Amino acid sequence: MSQEITGAQKRRMLVVGSGGVGTMVSVALERSSMASVTAVLRSNYQKVIQDGFDIQSIDHGKLTNWRPSAVVNSVPMADPNKPFDYLIITMKNIPEVNNIPKIIAPAVTPDHTTIVLFQNGMYIEPPIIEAFPSNVVLSAPSYIGAHEDNGHVIHDDHDTFHIGVFHNKSLDKTFERAKLEEFANIYNGSKVVDANIVDDIVFYRWRKLLWNGIFNPMCAITQLDSAAIRTFGGEHSLIRPGMAEMVSIAQADGYDLGPNIVDEVINNPPLELSFRPSMLVDVDKGNPIEVEVILGNALRVAREKSVQTPLLDTTYRFLKLTQARLLAARGLIVEPKELPTADLI
Repeated sequence: MSQEITGAQKRRMLVVGSGGVGTMVSVALERSSMASVTAVLRSNYQKVIQDGFDIQSIDHGKLTNWRPSAVVNSVPMADPNKPFDYLIITMKNIPEVNNIPKIIAPAVTPDHTTIVLFQNGMYIEPPIIEAFPSNVVLSAPSYIGAHEDNGHVIHDDHDTFHIGVFHNKSLDKTFERAKLEEFANIYNGSKVVDANIVDDIVFYRWRKLLWNGIFNPMCAITQLDSAAIRTFGGEHSLIRPGMAEMVSIAQADGYDLGPNIVDEVINNPPLELSFRPSMLVDVDKGNPIEVEVILGNALRVAREKSVQTPLLDTTYRFLKLTQARLLAARGLIVEPKELPTADLI
């Protein structure tokens, strides 16, 4: 394990995406005393510059007027004299709206900057490796519960996650492992969070997708929360069959998620604890949703492995229609003109 980093040895870190998750990632890194964080903010930039973040955290307590070491409103150019050691991505991965490699490219120093993906989805790493073939890529599907609104952050679910290397065939595995251990060591430095190193991060991405790839899309489409969709009959007609299909995709990809995994995942959280999944919250707000990385990529694996997924295929089609409505409302695509009623008769 990497030794403790102090003083002038602090690692320079850039966090791209300072909503709830990004802000709490910045807090954990700064409070380790082993990192100096630059946070990229957009809509909340002026508020945070003026007042800092007001944070109520289950792990870190109440923090008032909190700021990382630096706050900027766009991704900065890499300084050859002071390159970023780690670039952490916490912004949502929506290819229809943002091109992640293009966004982060100015700050990436080839052969030096390690890229860490705190994002949802399946097989989101290959496009990063393709764009930055000489940089280590770490993958960290997070389970943190944190929400930000104009500089105010509520962090109400413990910061814990698995983190591993997504192997780049052109890089030395020992070098990749050293970067993984150093980052986890820094993140755990605050003593109140849990970054857990694993050897095969793809298994844990499939494990998270079993919940995320079923409840998120189906709740977004029906606009029912996690408990309501089960209570009103969706558990046996949608949720369980959808999870069974996702288990089959993972298995075809070489990952056995366990014999009781559907029961384990579907009952966590229990029925009594209803909540609105993040994709449903985005629909509520009129924000575009992570269709492709959460469900589309999994179904592309299904096609490659010849796995039949009729329910998830239909879910994907309806989710794409929901996405089209959200994009059209933002003016990001042109909505077809509605025909007069007489033309439809």
